Amino acid sequence: MSKKLENIDIEVNELKGKSLLTWEVVIPNKKSIGLIEKVEGRYRATTTKTSNVLFANSLESSINDLLSYFTLHEK
Repeated sequence: MSKKLENIDIEVNELKGKSLLTWEVVIPNKKSIGLIEKVEGRYRATTTKTSNVLFANSLESSINDLLSYFTLHEK
């Protein structure tokens, strides 16, 4: 058995007016999959559905972590 690879279109939107640098990761016209905040030099991603927290050292890694988590656990 092999799993078919699937591309997921996403948008990463910076949210203004927050005390921390914050980005929302969304699937256009569908739903938010998580928020990423820059905390003490690291990026903290919180999943929308389950509120799980994932830490990464870069924004790109944090986005990838959120997408991986979403694909594995929330689709």
